[in-house]
Amino acid sequence: MFKYLNTHNSAGLVKKIANDVDLGTNDDNSNSSNTTKIAGDRGLDNAPEEMLGTWYSYDNHEKATVTFTDHTIEETENGHTVTTELHKMKPDRDRGEDKAYWAKTKHRATISKFKMPESKPKDNKLYYNIYGWNETAGDGEFYAVHTEEGQPVLISAGGVGVWTDAVYWKTPELAQKYAGKKFHDLHYREMN
Repeated sequence: MFKYLNTHNSAGLVKKIANDVDLGTNDDNSNSSNTTKIAGDRGLDNAPEEMLGTWYSYDNHEKATVTFTDHTIEETENGHTVTTELHKMKPDRDRGEDKAYWAKTKHRATISKFKMPESKPKDNKLYYNIYGWNETAGDGEFYAVHTEEGQPVLISAGGVGVWTDAVYWKTPELAQKYAGKKFHDLHYREMN
């Protein structure tokens, strides 16, 4: 395909194809009909089914929750709640300097699948990277469903090393029981 495009001087076609690419999970159940008039918006994207619901964690005796719905992530910590709406977007959209655009999109993010590089073979979890719509630096937030102590858990991780920040459980009781516990199969920042 590339040979054909190169020999037929098809830079315009390549640009058109690139504009049609969606950043998102590309799941069959994505709801692209819910687009807005905001530049670059390709419609709502879906949270992974295995992450849906509310997950609980305790840190320093404070309860934190993460709730995934079909199209949002709601994070509550220290009494502060932030809700982020998941959207597919054009990768080459122009963020510009328009303050109104930034205000309309500040609680939006994209979600995409992320597999750890082969250089970290011990970590074979499938992460989902939540990346802010207007984020220009950083790696976003990573989530993965995993099993600890025979229970499903939601791992929250961040940074270039995809370091575990928190482990969320399906019930507040399990979260409190395992509060502060470090699991040997998870990669924590302080392990470096």
